[in-house]
Amino acid sequence: MRNIVKPIILVCALFIGAVQAEIVFNGFASVVGGVTTSSDETLYGYDDTFDFETGSLFALQASSDLGNKLGVTVQVLSRGENDWDPDFEWAYFSYDASDNLRLLAGRQRAPFYMYSDFLDVSYAYHWISPPPGVYSLAFDTFDGVAAIYSGQIGSFDGVFHFSYGGNDDEITLLGETTNPEFNDFVGASLTLTKNWLTLRAGYFQAEVNIPVAAIQPLISGWQQAGFSDIADEIELAKDTGEFYEFGFQIDYEDFLIVGEYTDLILDEMALGDQESFYIMAGKRFNEFLLHFTYGEDSNTQDNYVAHIPKGLDPALDFLIASTEAVIESQKVEQSYFTLGLRWDFHDSAALKFEYTDFSDDLDGANDAGLFRAAIVSVF
Repeated sequence: MRNIVKPIILVCALFIGAVQAEIVFNGFASVVGGVTTSSDETLYGYDDTFDFETGSLFALQASSDLGNKLGVTVQVLSRGENDWDPDFEWAYFSYDASDNLRLLAGRQRAPFYMYSDFLDVSYAYHWISPPPGVYSLAFDTFDGVAAIYSGQIGSFDGVFHFSYGGNDDEITLLGETTNPEFNDFVGASLTLTKNWLTLRAGYFQAEVNIPVAAIQPLISGWQQAGFSDIADEIELAKDTGEFYEFGFQIDYEDFLIVGEYTDLILDEMALGDQESFYIMAGKRFNEFLLHFTYGEDSNTQDNYVAHIPKGLDPALDFLIASTEAVIESQKVEQSYFTLGLRWDFHDSAALKFEYTDFSDDLDGANDAGLFRAAIVSVF
């Protein structure tokens, strides 16, 4: 945890100049322990050795009202799975143009999902972490501008969130760490709430540029063989990715039902389209919440070399086989269920227990069971 001290000092220093402004500090933390149920199983970064780093995190947020409707917010987050190296998750200015309209500029959360605003704040929702199939995009923050409009839409309270910017954070793809560029990221979400019902929808798109050394020989091979269209299909450069999200929440008396569906469309890329959904049902018993979640995830990819005849040239056959191996590696057919219990034993902290049973329909060797326990808090 010592790694976070310097960024905390820096956050404080950023606000020293605003001596007349009120500075508000708050934060959140999760300590998560997990273990798979068998020695040959791995799931979500866990194995059969009890692990207290994966999923654990600590965050500190500082915000200040600078006057004249202008504010600034900085959030530093440190994850156990990253050796507690801290990152500036948020760093943006906000301006309240009116009672209904807020403008943002800087690094901020992309409003992809129902729980995007508090994605890392486990205390704010019932799971230890949201379903990873739905919540699986390559990035969840962006650098740019946004506008949030809140107001009445018919009989509903509505929030419209528009975003524009980009992201170049490091990711791991096809077993390789790389620095992508998601340019011209643009989109919006709309959330409607009335009494116990919440409805949500979002659409986003971006230009995708991901350098992956592992597929460069394939790209060069197809170009040299005279199949530039196949090479373009494999190369992850200047292609457009589209993302759709639909969600709902019913919170009626002691019953809670939540569902989300997402569809990531990656045309003319070596990566497959990704479709996921989950549905959760829960029941409150005083300070306890018992919940059950079922979800499915699938990645599909057309075989864009199927029309090329085999057996004519060994070099061409090698290219076809190598490309089909990449296509097959992107296919996913999996499902899971999670049974969980949340206990709000404190006004600012909760204990959570979960068991997840995971099934891989394409390879049963990947089936796994995972038990996790967590203490989560806000402060």
